Amino acid sequence: MPTIKSKSKNVSKLVSNLTKAKVKVTASSVDPVWAGPESNADNGGITQSMISQFLCCRERFRLRVVEGLGEPDTFNHRIEYGQMWHTCEEAFAKDPPETKASNRWQGELKLYCQDLCKKYPLQQEQIQHWYNVCKTQFPIYVEYWRKHDKKCKRTPLLQEETFKVPYKLPSGRVVYLRGKWDSVDLEGKSDIYLQENKSKGNINEQQLQRQLLFDLQTMIYMIALENSVYKAYDRKTTGIAGTWNSPIPEAYGSCSIKGLRYNVVRRPLAGGKGSISQKKGNAKTPPETNEEFYARLAGVIQEQPEYFFMRWKVEVMPSDIERFKVQFLNPCLEHICLWWKWVSSGITPFVDGATTQFLHYRLPYGIYNAISEGGSTPTDEYLASGSEVGLVRGKKLFTELM
Repeated sequence: MPTIKSKSKNVSKLVSNLTKAKVKVTASSVDPVWAGPESNADNGGITQSMISQFLCCRERFRLRVVEGLGEPDTFNHRIEYGQMWHTCEEAFAKDPPETKASNRWQGELKLYCQDLCKKYPLQQEQIQHWYNVCKTQFPIYVEYWRKHDKKCKRTPLLQEETFKVPYKLPSGRVVYLRGKWDSVDLEGKSDIYLQENKSKGNINEQQLQRQLLFDLQTMIYMIALENSVYKAYDRKTTGIAGTWNSPIPEAYGSCSIKGLRYNVVRRPLAGGKGSISQKKGNAKTPPETNEEFYARLAGVIQEQPEYFFMRWKVEVMPSDIERFKVQFLNPCLEHICLWWKWVSSGITPFVDGATTQFLHYRLPYGIYNAISEGGSTPTDEYLASGSEVGLVRGKKLFTELM
């Protein structure tokens, strides 16, 4: 019978052989899809959605950005309704004020949905349905804000503008923040506001407003915008090498980033008020036609437009931006840079580099995180203001095990 010592040697030899085999396969056959957060190449830089994926599970993120493995692309009405809405907003913004009643947005929306039908031929019925919903809701939205937003006079600076903005970390590393601003507007002579357009099925107004000043996408977009204003971007003080052209016109370089206009549209038929269904009819009544159904939906939206259309203007102070940088963005990006340097070097996670394995893990099942689920926790107010109202201080842990 083999001794414990001999078994140990055999196991060590087996692990060694597996390690060598895996390293060889990884190093020779896999070239990372991503160029990394510090790269200014077309496939470099980092978006807020990539940061979100990294925070959720580093191993799944590695599979995506190193090996290129991802889920098959399918039609998602929640995502695509938002894209349809952005298409309408962008097309509507292109029209000069005197032609705002034109049908440009309808043509752009139709073209976008035709492309979706080509991309997802087996889901054309769903696409057609949400196209009709968007075509029904958007003109009501335009008319509603035409009546209720007269006091706000804005000069559009950017519309649906993609960006790749350098951001210097405390370590001296420069990361390129990427994304797309929905709208950047000038109010008065020197106040710049970012407008974010969102379509959501469920909306908790108080929670949304409370979370905006520490929202991942919102604050990253604000920081990128801040770095894009010429007075905030000084190569001599930031030490950022290379050429970079700000998308903000130089004439507005002395302006200040004042805040955010958060424009929220409730997606119809997502539960709650007005979630109607098409009538099937019976022996005495014919079924409801598509035209009748969408006309009835329009009536529901027109009866309670304030339920479907919300807009908040939020002032963002320099201290708000600095808090987000210090408490989240800087440490997170520094960690991602270290992680990328390790994981892109040809190693095989969970086998190689035991001394740096703390950088990487796979998220297990059975975890619930209210924040990542779009919710909130009782400690949110304390994190925002330091108030302990509603909280209690405990002196013992593991009470559930006692």
